[in-house]
Amino acid sequence: MGTPASETRVRLNYPIERVREPVIYHLIRDYHLIPNVRTANIDVHTGGVLVLDLSGEPEDLAAGLGWLQSLGIRVESLPREDE
Repeated sequence: MGTPASETRVRLNYPIERVREPVIYHLIRDYHLIPNVRTANIDVHTGGVLVLDLSGEPEDLAAGLGWLQSLGIRVESLPREDE
């Protein structure tokens, strides 16, 4: 069955050219991740910041976060309040 599900909190810093792309959709569909949006500030003229809790299998989390970085989205790990 694989390794147990993991959860992480990340801040995504979007460049302007990526704000119109459905990245959360792809994290769900292509990487089988479950996102929980904590905060979001996205502007098509300046870029944006999104804070997500992501849960899923460790290998799916690694692949999904790597894919985000390949798009030029800066991914920063954040501590969770409950840790």
